[in-house]
Amino acid sequence: MTTATIATGTTGTKNLAVATITTATILSGALDATAGVIVYWIFKGLNPLQVLQYIASGIFGPSVINGSFLYVLIGLVLHFVIAFAFTFAYYLAFPLIKSFAKNTYVNGLIYGAFIWLFMNYLVLPYSNIPHSPKDVVSVLELIWHSALVGLPIAIIVEKHFKN
Repeated sequence: MTTATIATGTTGTKNLAVATITTATILSGALDATAGVIVYWIFKGLNPLQVLQYIASGIFGPSVINGSFLYVLIGLVLHFVIAFAFTFAYYLAFPLIKSFAKNTYVNGLIYGAFIWLFMNYLVLPYSNIPHSPKDVVSVLELIWHSALVGLPIAIIVEKHFKN
């Protein structure tokens, strides 16, 4: 009886962790993609398919923009893989760093800014995405990564650990 209870409890805990990470990944990824589509349409003239192809161009180079629909799908998958990686990292770090528990909103905004900095200064320069100047779009990216990516991840993960 005790073994069954422990096994069920462990499985239940793992299921809650998977649900938490999945929820945070999907929400932050969808909000990020929506903001990206809107901003890149307004300021760069890219349609939603081109935005996803732009993400795929990180691996395949700029020639895939306006290319096959396959690159749209690859861009979408890459986008959510990246969202998952940042969500999973925050989930793992949350119980280790006690300061996360002090102010979820501040931590989320800072984490979103960290994501933007990490992507713009450590990932994108080593990808095949063409270099773009830091302009109003960069400022908007920083704002939306803080508010629409980092903050939802922090709120959802904190809720998981408080339950």
